Amino acid sequence: MSQMSILEKIKDAGVVGCGGAGFPTHAKFSGEVEYLIINAAECEPLLKTDHFVMRNHAVETIKAIEMVKSQVGAEFAVIATKRYYTEEIAALRSAITELNASVTIHEMDNVYPTGDEQVMVFEVTGRVVPPSGIPLMVGCIVSNVSTMWNVFHAIQDDAPVIRKQLTVTGAVGEPKLLDVPVGTPFEVCLAAAGGTNLDEYLFLDGGPMMGKLNDQSTIAEKVVTKTTSGLIVAEDTGYLHKLHYQTVEQIFNETKSACIQCSLCSDLCPRQQLGHDIHPHKVMRHFAVAEDITDIKPDPIWEEAMICCECGICEVIACPMGLSPRQVNIHVKKELLKQGVRYQTDKKEFTPDPMRDYKSIAPKNILIKMGLQQYADVHLETMHYLDVDEVFIPTKMHIGAPSIPVVSEGDIVKKGDLIAKIPDTALGANIHASIDGQIIRITEEQVHIKKVMS
Repeated sequence: MSQMSILEKIKDAGVVGCGGAGFPTHAKFSGEVEYLIINAAECEPLLKTDHFVMRNHAVETIKAIEMVKSQVGAEFAVIATKRYYTEEIAALRSAITELNASVTIHEMDNVYPTGDEQVMVFEVTGRVVPPSGIPLMVGCIVSNVSTMWNVFHAIQDDAPVIRKQLTVTGAVGEPKLLDVPVGTPFEVCLAAAGGTNLDEYLFLDGGPMMGKLNDQSTIAEKVVTKTTSGLIVAEDTGYLHKLHYQTVEQIFNETKSACIQCSLCSDLCPRQQLGHDIHPHKVMRHFAVAEDITDIKPDPIWEEAMICCECGICEVIACPMGLSPRQVNIHVKKELLKQGVRYQTDKKEFTPDPMRDYKSIAPKNILIKMGLQQYADVHLETMHYLDVDEVFIPTKMHIGAPSIPVVSEGDIVKKGDLIAKIPDTALGANIHASIDGQIIRITEEQVHIKKVMS
């Protein structure tokens, strides 16, 4: 191994969080904490790639955890996963024993959203991360298990992140786990899974709850990024149809006429259950009496929307009237951010709901509401490795500033070559060529590489 530090290797490799918004991993690991928590819950229904990593790459993952534990000075390294993942837990325990590693496993119930990092911190440590805060504030770092696999290869092999594993499932010919170059078009992934026989369909970029819902007219624009976790194809009907096509104006009118202030959205909110001052039913009441959708000004109730984690329980499970508290919170957030409003609180102590354990949400209920329950029992054990002749690599697939291209149109690049770097003094992530080929086009948004035919 070279004399480069662990953080330098992770930074050079362009590692970002695989399980969420893509926070640059070198920045996350730059502090010191008491707990290093590995998110191995894969709590979104239907997604299976973290399962695969735990079963097949447990040794590499545990080695990475040990190295990072030392880097951040953690006293405890804990893998948080669901207790019913018996095969995955067995693989992890075997690797821990083989390596004599000081890593423990915390087993959790099969409820949603155990993968939310603030929920996970509480489950593992009993500590409550403050509203709008981060785990570091209570002595914790949370990192996804697949991220740790990338960390291992960055440290051990100086290997950049140029491929991504994702689940392709739903109304497709042959659901699959795919390992593809970053920048692979979604259309190619869909074709690799046998396509779909639906004339009209919607698709989720990610999981059923937190994924971005799109209609088929946009699939040609979508590519696999470092944070892509799934491609789920579904019929353009029912709940998903309404969720995708409803406008803010329609939500506003429905809220005015139908919200009965039952408060179930607040009772089942996972952040409210941790003791955060967030009450979606109060935000809905404010919305219902507003003059129009822009009648949103700084106000303690409106500002509660800013700490919504957008998990979707309020609208998918809680509301008996079929309303959309999550969409209202998202809209309110945007309006307040335009006005420069940031959530602030002087509260220091947070008391979790004593009935929290009795308000858990079973993933199967989510799938039933979304019309996806027929895909729940699809078993995906094998990873299919796909190579492509053309990629469209985004310059921003992480939290922070877009990366700056360091190549020119016409250049010939090899897999792993740096093609875009972190701007000076900015938070960001390096980006590398995911295939051998020629730089065809560079824009502010992406770098197009195509294989050179001999």
